[in-house]
Amino acid sequence: MIEEPQLDDTVNKAAYWSAITLFVMVVPSIFLPLDAPEGPFTDRMMWFSSNLGAFIMGWIVQMVAMLTLTAVFAATAWQVRGSRPLSAVIAGIAVLISLVAFIIPKFIAIWSIPQMVGASTSLSANVDVAEQLFQLLNPSLSFSLFTSFDYLGFWMYGVFGLVVAPTLFRLSLSAKIAAVALGLFGLLFHLLFIAVLTGNIVSADIGVVFESIGALLLVSVGGMAVFFRKAIKAGNSA
Repeated sequence: MIEEPQLDDTVNKAAYWSAITLFVMVVPSIFLPLDAPEGPFTDRMMWFSSNLGAFIMGWIVQMVAMLTLTAVFAATAWQVRGSRPLSAVIAGIAVLISLVAFIIPKFIAIWSIPQMVGASTSLSANVDVAEQLFQLLNPSLSFSLFTSFDYLGFWMYGVFGLVVAPTLFRLSLSAKIAAVALGLFGLLFHLLFIAVLTGNIVSADIGVVFESIGALLLVSVGGMAVFFRKAIKAGNSA
């Protein structure tokens, strides 16, 4: 049976290297495409047929980034279990739901969309079904089935942030920075959610507004990376 100090050290190391991997993934994600340029359907299909490899690689990078971010947030929930066990459980459930929500569209992008493009460009017997599904799974539309899963995942991140922020703020300076970033993200995302539901933000502006608050997640990961690194050093010197 693994002793708790040893388990803590394992969690801290896994979370620290997950954070490092996430920041490494940011670089290729800047250059790899996640969707075709806006335009007529035929032009988008031609773009996909010419850039399918880069598109798939872009979503593989997104998959890795999501998994590493999940690991960091799961380890963050682990840190609050001592003083706030109920908060840790709720935060862990939110992270688990976000993992399920995020992995669905990314798997669709890697598995299904390339097959839809192949069926459409080769004029196979399933071309009509492929093209209908392709429209339904448009990654650029905030109300598409594809993107709705992503926003569900980010909503769970918002819940996670609001739950863990008060406890994290009682820890070290780096944890306080992460707490502020997570708390702000949770608050701002829920305000965005309310603005969308009340019609104060149109669909075309959702992505732009979200990008301005999504950077807070990277700030929180940076703060927690420092926290985990210090915890590893403290464990090694003990």
